Amino acid sequence: MGKIMKFTFLRHTETVSYRLSTLIVAVILFALGVFGFMFADKMDESSDMPTTVKKVYVCDSSSIKGVSYDSLCQTDNEFYKDVVFENLDCTAEEAVEKAAADGDHTLVMEVKDDEEGEDLSARIIKPENFDDSDKQAKRFAAFVENNIGYVLSDAAGLTEAQKTEYFTGTKMETSVVGEDESSFADHMIKNIIPVILGIVLYMMLCIYGQGVARCIVVEKDSKMMESLLVFTKPYDLIFGKILGMYFAAILQFFVWIAAAVAGVAAGVSGSAAAGKAIGKVLEKFSAQGGFTVPAVVTGIIAVAIGFLLYIALAAFTGSFASKTEEISNYFGIYTMAVVACWMFPYFNQLNGNDHMLKILRYVPFTAPFTVPADIIVGNISMATALISTVLMVIATAAVVFLAAKVYKLLVLYRGEPVKIKDVIKMLRNAKKSKA
Repeated sequence: MGKIMKFTFLRHTETVSYRLSTLIVAVILFALGVFGFMFADKMDESSDMPTTVKKVYVCDSSSIKGVSYDSLCQTDNEFYKDVVFENLDCTAEEAVEKAAADGDHTLVMEVKDDEEGEDLSARIIKPENFDDSDKQAKRFAAFVENNIGYVLSDAAGLTEAQKTEYFTGTKMETSVVGEDESSFADHMIKNIIPVILGIVLYMMLCIYGQGVARCIVVEKDSKMMESLLVFTKPYDLIFGKILGMYFAAILQFFVWIAAAVAGVAAGVSGSAAAGKAIGKVLEKFSAQGGFTVPAVVTGIIAVAIGFLLYIALAAFTGSFASKTEEISNYFGIYTMAVVACWMFPYFNQLNGNDHMLKILRYVPFTAPFTVPADIIVGNISMATALISTVLMVIATAAVVFLAAKVYKLLVLYRGEPVKIKDVIKMLRNAKKSKA
């Protein structure tokens, strides 16, 4: 089996089409990662644009209460130099009501110690009637975030070394009174990323499915098959072919992933704002169980097993054909399975149907499209991911076993294309004859 696997792997990876497609897609993904962040930097929300902010009420309950924030907006800042800060001795809710009464140009800044008491947390709150054209509050929050550390450290009388140690991680967030505070980034990570990864897996299965089926049947319509069976068993032959094609696909897939990660890393290294934003998002989701080392490892294992499950299914459909021209007669089984099992999670993810998604995560053929991304971003628990992965392993073993049975049964078959019901009868008869 090992020699057949190696031969299949090398034969596929040494083709010009394989190497060219791997290289081209890797370059595209790397470029998207780099230039995507360059473009995002130019479109940064904190970029210099005319502002509607004229006044900011400050509610400071931190350990250094009473700090003057007027120095935040230096006179050399063209857009924020006229912003007035006023400290209020009241709650944030009362300050918001006062800001709303002033008109559409006043914000509220709440400064307090974080839950651990080791850092400060600043929050920009905008009243419902605030003029938020061009995301004014968000841009102002980003501006304050980049400068508030210096004001606070000066007020605390810290040295330059202490400033770097204590205030470079000052937190910022924006919210609208009475509105859900979850950010667009949260929505992207929790919902859109699983959809995108599902689409990528779907495309990989479509690309490799027919190649696997063709690989299974390629020797059947030649005299080479009789010679092969002298030196190897049918089970070893199909297992070797499945694993050879599987590892070729996995190699290509992870080259693309590595290129995308390298592109993102290069883009982030050249964009301080992007690096800080991504760091915050990852920190937030790590606290919720996502983007941790165990979660990422489990996600990789889940997608690898799910991919093997469908590779085995493609081999199963290819086992029915006695020559390459007959593959289309049976490949519809694989195609329908891939399309249906991708569409169910895809549309339920977009519609936010959590109840149905909970069920689909335990179905072996739909789990590969949901579980890997969901465990990585923290949508599901580790226990759910492990149970789903075990179910996929069982299903994969069952499909591989069936594929091997059918392949052995029809390995020397020559004649009219067989019907699936006829193969089922043949399998039953073979089982009875053994008994």
